[in-house]
Amino acid sequence: MSMENSEVSEKRQPLGALPPLEPAPLSGRSLEELEQTDRKFCSSLARGLTLLQAFQMRAGPLSNKELTEITGIPKPSVSRLSHTLRELGYLRLRETDGRYELSLATLSLGYPLLSQSRVRHVAHDFMTRLASEHDCTVMLAEREGLSMVIVDERAGLSSATMRLDIGASIEIAKSAIGRAYLAGLSAQERAPILEALAAKYGDAWPDLEGRIEDARLQVSQKGYCIVESEWHRDTRSVAAPLVNGNHVMVLGCGAPIFSISREAFQDKIGPHLVHVAGALAKLIDR
Repeated sequence: MSMENSEVSEKRQPLGALPPLEPAPLSGRSLEELEQTDRKFCSSLARGLTLLQAFQMRAGPLSNKELTEITGIPKPSVSRLSHTLRELGYLRLRETDGRYELSLATLSLGYPLLSQSRVRHVAHDFMTRLASEHDCTVMLAEREGLSMVIVDERAGLSSATMRLDIGASIEIAKSAIGRAYLAGLSAQERAPILEALAAKYGDAWPDLEGRIEDARLQVSQKGYCIVESEWHRDTRSVAAPLVNGNHVMVLGCGAPIFSISREAFQDKIGPHLVHVAGALAKLIDR
């Protein structure tokens, strides 16, 4: 089982305690606001996609009642949407308990994105060598909403190496990958994301904002930033932005704290990531 899945399983909690789904990532506005103000906005499509997003919020199959509580969509609409998605092959109905789970058709939707990514193909061999040399997990990530999504991953051979699945989401505010991404943006590009994060984290934001600014300074001085035990307990990670024109991706490396020292991250892995990110940016431009 991957670290991401095990973490989600450990955090199964009452549905009432789950955070609400994030606003539409491109505009930052809620579905309700978009429905009321955008005449071209298709509410039924948005609700169907929101229903699929709900399966990111909790591991395992979900009933219509649970989908309603997670998404806030009225139960009659949820029933119609889940039935439609099942008929189209994107959900499977478990006959044993009447709950829904994602089908492989949802996985196939993302394949063209991965297969056509030039950065991913160019980076793959570099990442494999990095993971093997340092016996850690090397990740390539892009932003989606207020999360970073893993688009490629290579792991070292040690049984202690942390594992993440392609498609796993990582918090921007609490991870080295997320903070390196923010550091790679211009101040103008970064501002609306920080504003959205402030609204998301509330009272916890001032402390997080300070940590994000510290990471930005690390990147400006060294090209990388290090985060320990924030995104995931007892892990240490380092990340460097990979900037190609106006597009920012991130190369990151993570491992359990006991397996690789902070000094190794500072003296070897961090500088190595910066070098690889720079080489990749030049290769992608060709």
